[in-house]
Amino acid sequence: MHDIIEQAQDKVFLRSIVENNYRLPADIDAHAFAKALLDNLGTLDAELRDELLYLILAHAFIDDENAQRFSTAQVEDVLLTSIDEQHLFYGIGETETDSVFMRSFSNLIVAAILFADRKQQRLSEQVVRQLQEALLHYTREERDWRGYVQGKGWAHAAAHLADTLDEIAQSRYATTADREAVLEALAHLAKLPVPLSYEEDERLAFGAYGIIARQQQAEPFVKNWLHAFIVVREETVPGGTEADVASWVSAANAKNFLRSLYFRLLWSSKAAFLLEPILNILKKLDPLPSDWAANAE
Repeated sequence: MHDIIEQAQDKVFLRSIVENNYRLPADIDAHAFAKALLDNLGTLDAELRDELLYLILAHAFIDDENAQRFSTAQVEDVLLTSIDEQHLFYGIGETETDSVFMRSFSNLIVAAILFADRKQQRLSEQVVRQLQEALLHYTREERDWRGYVQGKGWAHAAAHLADTLDEIAQSRYATTADREAVLEALAHLAKLPVPLSYEEDERLAFGAYGIIARQQQAEPFVKNWLHAFIVVREETVPGGTEADVASWVSAANAKNFLRSLYFRLLWSSKAAFLLEPILNILKKLDPLPSDWAANAE
């Protein structure tokens, strides 16, 4: 076991796996190695985390030859470990600390395994529902939404969470109520009171687009869901409060999300019934009075 822990931190060894098309070495205990990789996802070494640990761990479950080396119980064990207090909920509630990397990349591993399960169909409904419950809880509890952290690489919790919620919505176990919960979670993320400056709006919109384009939700629900994006801006005055500013940031995030969703629907010619309602919401989010636009012409 000591050797596996060292191997999970050895860049030379890990690069050899990448160079071999992510094929896990034949003489390694795949399950123990996966757990060791998972436990290192919080590293501040961006190359080790992003290009080696995460990609090797994802390919361990996505690539068929690697995946065959895990029993269903072992896959589920890695998943449930990913959402425990030392991974998805490690340091939850903290902001501007390094714990976000463990949370965010544990989240991304859940997305990879759920993606693999669409083809492999090994996970039990009980485990998938446990994942969904944890992820929806995490959506409300995360406080650190930084994108790129100078010197440490991508945290990007909102984008990673968007990917995972998208996979939850595509699970063979997902019901209408489950997809409604996902859309509501995406709406919450799209209105965060902190700037989303690294195209998180695109990742969030892609998850919503998938549900809408696949016609998995009734038209009345989706139209009503759009009203969640009407954010009331607090009046800004000299010496205004942080809450005033937060409402403007939240509205800006909502606008970016709706614009991204609008163009995805427009370009694909999917769900045309939503285009006009989205435009109407965007007009309501316009911070400039209509007479300003008239005066500018």
